[in-house]
Amino acid sequence: MHASCHCGAVKIDIGQKLQSLTECTCSVCRRYGARWAYCTRTTAKVSCDPDTITAYTWGDKSLEFYHCNSCGCLTHYESIEKKDDSRVAVNARMMSAMDVDGLRIRTFDGADTWKYLEE
Repeated sequence: MHASCHCGAVKIDIGQKLQSLTECTCSVCRRYGARWAYCTRTTAKVSCDPDTITAYTWGDKSLEFYHCNSCGCLTHYESIEKKDDSRVAVNARMMSAMDVDGLRIRTFDGADTWKYLEE
């Protein structure tokens, strides 16, 4: 499975089958309108020149939200601490609609309870 920004400067290869996507209600994710596909640094490989993307951090400064410097698309986020098993959340809106069609969409209440709403 693959994801890329609009201009194609940032490409992400995902080496796992996705079971679901997550929409988070926190202040930043709500504004981005992203649907997150959760991976790890070993299952999601980001390919781009280092100066192609810029990270945005906020709050407790534990996550870096990356966007393409050319087209502006939000492509993924990851932990500031880079470990092989660290989470990489790929913005599924950067994937082909056919690849994500039919996947369950889970809503995570990142604004208040820090729980999935349907559980």
